[in-house]
Amino acid sequence: MPPICRPLLKSAALVLFTLILAAVPLTTSAWAQSPLTTTTSETAGTTDEVIKPLLDVLKDDAAREKLIQSLQQSSTGEPANSDANDSAAETTVANQLAGITKNAIDEALTIGQRFINDISGLTTLFDGRSNLDWGQIAGMLTPLLATVAVSFLLYFFAKRLLRAGLARISARFRNRGIFAALALVVMYFLSEILSLAIAYFAASALAATLFGTLGVSIYQTLYLNAFLVLGVTAIIIRVVTGIVDGEYAVLRLTPSVRKMLRQRGIALSGILIYGIAFVVPVANSLISYTVGRSLRVVVYSIAAIYAVRAIRAISNLQQTLAKLPDEEPTEEGDAAVEEALPEPVQSAFMQIWPLIAYGYVAVSYVIALSRPALFVDFVGGATLKTALALIVGGLVLRACGYLSTLSVHTPAFLPLDSQALSTRLTSFIPVLLRVVWLLVSIAILAVVLDAWAILDVGGWIDGERGSAMIAGLMSSLIVVIVCVILWAASSSWIDYRMESGHGSALLSARYRTLYSLLKNALTVALVVFGGMIALSELGIDIGPLLAGAGVLGLAIGFGAQKLVQDIISGVFIQLENAMNVGDVVGAGGITGVVERLTLRSVSLRDLSGVYHIIPFSSVDSVSNYMRIFSYHVEEVGIAYKENVTDGKDAMQEAFDRLMETEHKPDILAPLEMHGVTGLGDSAVLIRARIKTAPGKQFGLGRAYTELVKQVMDERGIEIPFPHTTFFLGRDKDGKTDEFPIKMDALPPQAEENGTDK
Repeated sequence: MPPICRPLLKSAALVLFTLILAAVPLTTSAWAQSPLTTTTSETAGTTDEVIKPLLDVLKDDAAREKLIQSLQQSSTGEPANSDANDSAAETTVANQLAGITKNAIDEALTIGQRFINDISGLTTLFDGRSNLDWGQIAGMLTPLLATVAVSFLLYFFAKRLLRAGLARISARFRNRGIFAALALVVMYFLSEILSLAIAYFAASALAATLFGTLGVSIYQTLYLNAFLVLGVTAIIIRVVTGIVDGEYAVLRLTPSVRKMLRQRGIALSGILIYGIAFVVPVANSLISYTVGRSLRVVVYSIAAIYAVRAIRAISNLQQTLAKLPDEEPTEEGDAAVEEALPEPVQSAFMQIWPLIAYGYVAVSYVIALSRPALFVDFVGGATLKTALALIVGGLVLRACGYLSTLSVHTPAFLPLDSQALSTRLTSFIPVLLRVVWLLVSIAILAVVLDAWAILDVGGWIDGERGSAMIAGLMSSLIVVIVCVILWAASSSWIDYRMESGHGSALLSARYRTLYSLLKNALTVALVVFGGMIALSELGIDIGPLLAGAGVLGLAIGFGAQKLVQDIISGVFIQLENAMNVGDVVGAGGITGVVERLTLRSVSLRDLSGVYHIIPFSSVDSVSNYMRIFSYHVEEVGIAYKENVTDGKDAMQEAFDRLMETEHKPDILAPLEMHGVTGLGDSAVLIRARIKTAPGKQFGLGRAYTELVKQVMDERGIEIPFPHTTFFLGRDKDGKTDEFPIKMDALPPQAEENGTDK
């Protein structure tokens, strides 16, 4: 036996063993209660046994009167025996479980017995009870085989010709955007429909003209209908798994998984459609309905085994490919959807979907065996609705993923920062995709539960409560989206206004500070009011929330007095325009550049690059170095032997040179000479002051100090520095101690050359 056949035979044996085990009677009483075990004679005997005691009761006057009283009491609702009714009314959990278990066992026995009865009909083919008409079969077989061959050949050649023509066109449409991809999918879809139509109508015309004078036979019609249904089903499967040479699929799966899903799906559809729509009706017509029922069970069993094997193969292939690199690069829109879905959710779905598929196959197989009339209507309709829900949900997710890749371009006349707006909106795309994914999952689950009659979701939606809840959910979602768009647009407008500037540097800093505070206030307002409106749209009464928020605010006010003090101090500091973003200030004992201002704190970065956050409650005073103008104060010390006038002239000359540099626009007034400000231990202090533009005093002062040093050196003016004097001391006789270092005088020539003697 080939190795590949062993798993198939094991699966078939397992299914057959389960059904036979379910069909074996557990007890004699249980078997006797099965409705499928009674024969006609047994039914007649049972009827006589019921009628005979009834006739005896009617003949007896006393018994008849008692029966009438019992019937009257039953019609008026009066209990004939209160004790019996009380005991019957006491239903426990154990009794309920026993009833459920009994019903399940009875149902299993019924299905098993029906399976045995249906499959045993095949024995009529060999015991002579089928009355086969071999002449009729031979007369039907020749035109039928010709119709099959013609339909398949025409479909194959028509499809090859149309795809050959599309291959030249598809090269121009590939990688041209989503609309070109949709056009390409539509062209391939129409080519498949045209190929199927050509094959179907040509085969029908050929069957009507070449075989017989009565037109197309019933068997040819059955085959052609099955051929048409399978063709449409195959086209739908190809569209879902990639109709353009395996590309542009609705399901975002790897190419190998899509290929296997396409092949197994079409094969399974062929087994069911040709088996139920062609083989079984032909057997009913040519042989007997008993054989037809047997063949129907065989078809369902083969389809169930094949479906289980296909699910297992696809699951194993996915697990194998998950450990390998991607076969093709992930498109940008699909990557956005994958990033939006949490990794645990994706892993859990990969593990759960085979179990769901196995359950679907099991339920469908049980319904096909127990209630064949419901299989096509109920199972087929539920399967179609489930497939449509999955396809539409996948399309919605992929469409959202592609929309997330589009950039937002605002018109040039709008005062908005387009780049900032696009960045802000893009930052919300993952959150929006998660919400869409959740809503799509809930919608798919609702459609599946309604399709399989587990919950009446349609009735709940049509009801007042369901429609109100869905309307409220959609309204709240719209409110949240509008708030996000308003926040992004207002923030982009504020950024645009902050970057454009307004007049002087002081006003620009002031506007930047106010705009920053406005942005924070708008964010808080949109979050609070948008959240309240969204909750009210969901049907939640926000009155208690507002009252609770008031009480909570009062409690927080008492418990967070420091925070309230910070905010109040910050409000007054901003009203007095004490500092702005970009100013150099001293606050809380720290001097640095203001990088961020809120209503509660100021953030400074000092000269060493350390970032300080200072709450306004700890700020007793603010020293701003950048208001209207600034001063650079230069204090220079010269030696006592130098002339003070020469020192002042040197400082003036340094200022004149400074006026010739790039710092000239920042100097607002001539040099202010203050003169001698003090007599130090080793220097005479001379001070001057330069009036500068706000914030320019630091760089300009460094340049001026450098020029003062340069001019002092050129003029030979000594800038004193600390000196050290060695005193060797004298003894009692007045003799000075000798220095422990011997100094040798150098000849004049050696001194000029700078060398030793």
